[in-house]
Amino acid sequence: MTQQIPTGLDDVIVQELHLPVGREIIFKMRSQDVLHSAYMPHFRAQMNCVPGMITEFAFTPVITTDEMRQKPDMIAKVKKINKIRVEKSKALVANGEEALEPYTFDYLLLCNKICGASHYNMQMKIIVETPEEYEKWIAQQPTFAQVIQ
Repeated sequence: MTQQIPTGLDDVIVQELHLPVGREIIFKMRSQDVLHSAYMPHFRAQMNCVPGMITEFAFTPVITTDEMRQKPDMIAKVKKINKIRVEKSKALVANGEEALEPYTFDYLLLCNKICGASHYNMQMKIIVETPEEYEKWIAQQPTFAQVIQ
């Protein structure tokens, strides 16, 4: 007989979202306060998050983050972005500020609504990886029950 875990205690809370390539992912979204819009531009996916209700959509990621970083068009885009960052950094350094860090491609989850004072900071990195890499990563994540002990 398996032990029944109270709702939510087996959840994991993360700072970046890991997804296994080739597996359908079902997103269930909700908001506690105002309308948000979960936007994943590289996946062409967007879903409103509405207070008091759960919205849902699904998709299957087909290209890992590492594979995307190796695509010739992405390599060219990153090179162009970093050239601009180097130029902008010259003025920053001349004013005693830190230079911009080099850009590396990442999939992102953003809020696409003007929803409040911290709207600009509502983003999370998404890592699409092989199923084996995902299983190894998820096995290392503490559950909510472990975190609150």
